[in-house]
Amino acid sequence: MIIPALEGLTLSKGNAGGTDAIIVPDLDGHRDFGPDDIALICDRRSGVGADALMRIVRIVGGTGETGWRIDAWDASGDLIDDPGPLVRLAAHYLRVSGLILMEDGQTVDFETAGGPRAATRSGAGYAVAAALALPASDEGLERGFDVAVTLDGVDGMMAGLTISSDRRSVVVAVEREEDLTSATGGVQYDPNPRAPGLVLVHPEGDTAFLDFDGVERPATVFQLRAFERGVEGPAGDRWVRDAAIALATWAGESATGIYHAESGRYRTEVRLTGGEVEITGMAEIVAEFMLTGLAGEGR
Repeated sequence: MIIPALEGLTLSKGNAGGTDAIIVPDLDGHRDFGPDDIALICDRRSGVGADALMRIVRIVGGTGETGWRIDAWDASGDLIDDPGPLVRLAAHYLRVSGLILMEDGQTVDFETAGGPRAATRSGAGYAVAAALALPASDEGLERGFDVAVTLDGVDGMMAGLTISSDRRSVVVAVEREEDLTSATGGVQYDPNPRAPGLVLVHPEGDTAFLDFDGVERPATVFQLRAFERGVEGPAGDRWVRDAAIALATWAGESATGIYHAESGRYRTEVRLTGGEVEITGMAEIVAEFMLTGLAGEGR
């Protein structure tokens, strides 16, 4: 596979917050590639495969100071306004590539199509601001639920809370860990909330932890699984955020405001403060590569 605009570059592939991306270090911002090129390289059968392609561009100001811009496109080649967890991945790439020095607590700023974004290093992870999500109805906000839910593989009917954001989800708390495991993703709603996402949460209670400033604070710990239209996927940032919003709604005035989500080998932290959401999680670089083709072909 040859994409002329990307020849000669060492590309990387990484993931953060349930999203994987191919990283293009176009530091001078001189390379042009179109939607067809992006769709080709992101295709999981005929290309490398990824949810998105992210270009990182160096910006040199009039005073000589260096800044950074993220241009991100989805697998169809459409521009992404808010890169979301890809901001974490961009910061991690710059740090591990030696392009920036980023000690614990330091922040790197980015320009994006949707405005300025920033990532702050926090131990082994990175903290980024996320869009706020809310219960979709006054009923849900007041009562803590707005839909009856029946899960395939789990006995009984449960209450669900619809969370509204860029993509709606229904969050359901299951009391037993075995119910979290046995759920298949099949679900029936009454009434139908027209939500593509189903987030199953198994709360494990509150625990005290030593925060970044040396102060001991309580956090709510939970496990989760996430399904989109019946198919299980990674517990990405938006589903973890929706789960935290639901837990905060259910807890009311006793809500801790800090939520630690356990999903597989990942831990994600969500902080809800004054109507703002901050998500801290890992970012990984899993491969470096160059695009090639068979000799004499693909050009």
